[in-house]
Amino acid sequence: MPAGESGRRRIGILGGTFDPPHLGHLLIAETARVALDLETVMFLPAGEPWLKSGQRITPAHHRLKMVQLAVADNPDFCVSDCEIRRTGATYTVDTLRQVRREFPPDAELYFIVGSDVLDQFHRWKEPEAILALCRLAVIERPGGPREGIAVLREGFADALDAGAVVSVAGPRVDFSASELRRVLAAGQSTRYRIPDAVAQYIAEHGLYRESSEAGFTGF
Repeated sequence: MPAGESGRRRIGILGGTFDPPHLGHLLIAETARVALDLETVMFLPAGEPWLKSGQRITPAHHRLKMVQLAVADNPDFCVSDCEIRRTGATYTVDTLRQVRREFPPDAELYFIVGSDVLDQFHRWKEPEAILALCRLAVIERPGGPREGIAVLREGFADALDAGAVVSVAGPRVDFSASELRRVLAAGQSTRYRIPDAVAQYIAEHGLYRESSEAGFTGF
């Protein structure tokens, strides 16, 4: 069972709306798993993310099923529905507290985030508590700006100095969930960008046929 040099279990957590889940999500998760020697990466589809309040997203049961289909063939990935089962707006700090209870006290949690979200981290609920509950595994985009962690340092220097943030060189992903929704709405092919099982589920349930860039959000 993979563990860090200390022998502690290392668990990665990748949250998002996953609307829809695509191969970029899987590639990011695998990159973090290998780079950080993680035992597993837990995918956490969002319930009602407060930062996207008022924006239309695909119903949670569809997004959950699509994520389950996307990771089904990888024993190093798992899916949690804890945010979806929670009523009301969902906050990362509450999720981390719940996940923390599922593992030994000395387990190391790595919350995987893109560097582009760090300029909003100060707006998250109880950001200091988040940094105490886990390490942020920051995925740096190839060729992209490396200022995300520098922005984070402005408000959380002590946590960074204590090792609460680690940087991971990310893969190049040249498409997004919002782009894929437009492609799906136009009836075009998403092959090699969305897992086949997910694409089949989307077709069977008629998802995204009425979607628009203004109507949906995603990771």
